[in-house]
Amino acid sequence: MTCPLCEAQSKFFQSGENREYWRCSVCRLIFVPTNYFISKEDEIQHYLKHNNSLESEGYVQMFEEKIRVVKNVCKRVKTVLDYGCGYEPVLKTLLTREGFSVTGYDPNFFPQRDLDTTHDLIISTETFEHFKEPGRDISDLLQSLAPLGYLAVMTRLAPPHDQPESFGHWYYKRDPTHIAFYDNATFSWIARHYEMEIIFNNGKDFVVLQRMP
Repeated sequence: MTCPLCEAQSKFFQSGENREYWRCSVCRLIFVPTNYFISKEDEIQHYLKHNNSLESEGYVQMFEEKIRVVKNVCKRVKTVLDYGCGYEPVLKTLLTREGFSVTGYDPNFFPQRDLDTTHDLIISTETFEHFKEPGRDISDLLQSLAPLGYLAVMTRLAPPHDQPESFGHWYYKRDPTHIAFYDNATFSWIARHYEMEIIFNNGKDFVVLQRMP
């Protein structure tokens, strides 16, 4: 089966949650084959069940932590694209409060996007794991990134590849809308392929890359 990120041939990894997981030996992406994808309607209904609002203290604190990282490692950022902002763009609101000029985009809830405008920073939180075609989707979002711009990605990093039992028990893959899983090696491949440099990685759920000159 062809990897949806790097297009290399991938092998069956394991089963669980009534679906299969395949693993790429080149970019190390773990992905769910297309025949196990749920419908777009079911996907949207699943998103709407999430309590993602400004009233959710834990949700806001999570974003505030990521904003602190961005302000520390991303220099001279004025314009931001919140890519995959969801039905209630909490992060967009918090970034605006910090003085950034922020645009929100979500293919399901805010599908309008100006492809002629580039941004100093694209931040994508809890979105990469939903990508059906990661290679195409990452190339698409990078069209909106300015030269020397930053890409900040929040997604849970997969357990080490030599610990398949850890992946088997991993809570993050139980969500039926989570279909693509990345680890450090995957982000290293992304950085090389798209001519970017990893400037921050907390080893858990947040990676920041910068476009190279």
